[in-house]
Amino acid sequence: MAHLTLYMDETGSRHPDKVSGLPKGRDWFALGGILVENEKKQTIQQMRDDMAAKWNITAPFHMTDMINERKKFSWLGRLSQTDRDLFWSQYRAYLASLPVLGVGCVIDRGGYVARGYLKKHPDKWLLCRSAFDILVERSVKYAVSVGRKLEIIFESDPGINRIIEGYYENLKENGLAFDQKNSDKYKPLSAADFKENLTHIENRPKSNRILQVADSYVYCVARSGYDKKYEVYRRLRDAKRIINFTLANDEDILAMGIKYYCFDR
Repeated sequence: MAHLTLYMDETGSRHPDKVSGLPKGRDWFALGGILVENEKKQTIQQMRDDMAAKWNITAPFHMTDMINERKKFSWLGRLSQTDRDLFWSQYRAYLASLPVLGVGCVIDRGGYVARGYLKKHPDKWLLCRSAFDILVERSVKYAVSVGRKLEIIFESDPGINRIIEGYYENLKENGLAFDQKNSDKYKPLSAADFKENLTHIENRPKSNRILQVADSYVYCVARSGYDKKYEVYRRLRDAKRIINFTLANDEDILAMGIKYYCFDR
């Protein structure tokens, strides 16, 4: 059977009791990225290289550094406004032209604490546990809906790699840990479903070209929870590169679409 790969990255702080450093009103943690048909990986890699060559970029694309014009992207701050606008116009067009689907689970950190989850899960649950389970379950459902199995590639972080792999193994052995009554409307998968349809997980370095695409997508998905007018997200939405805008109906969106968790809306 053909495979679909979830290229997964994160944005924001996974620790609900620590300052995130994000601007006021955007206090998120998100896991997400892109779903990629395996036969399209080479095309995506080449498109990434073409975009980098156009602007003589040698560093990995990193959305927050690009937006803040810092580190390897400080050169953006030295461009004229005309050239800066040209860069972002081309970068938006590049992201929207890629044969991928943006996915994610975005958690409002303030809402998470306000609902008492921090007290309920003080030891074993970081924000990334909830986000991982939700993201992977929805990605598996989508993969099955298009006749594929799912594998996962995530950005390596030595301090968290084993934790993420443990979440993966737990899903296959024990399934989801969410309250059954609250979860019924989402048509949750069983441990057997995960075991049958999840095939592989591994970490790759930040230099991985497709993970660099995932970095930009998860940022856009997270920011859209607070800023629907964010122009990069709107470009992806209009190009139907966000999963919600490719699903057939509200029921499918509820079960497989992007999850905004602990938001007051």
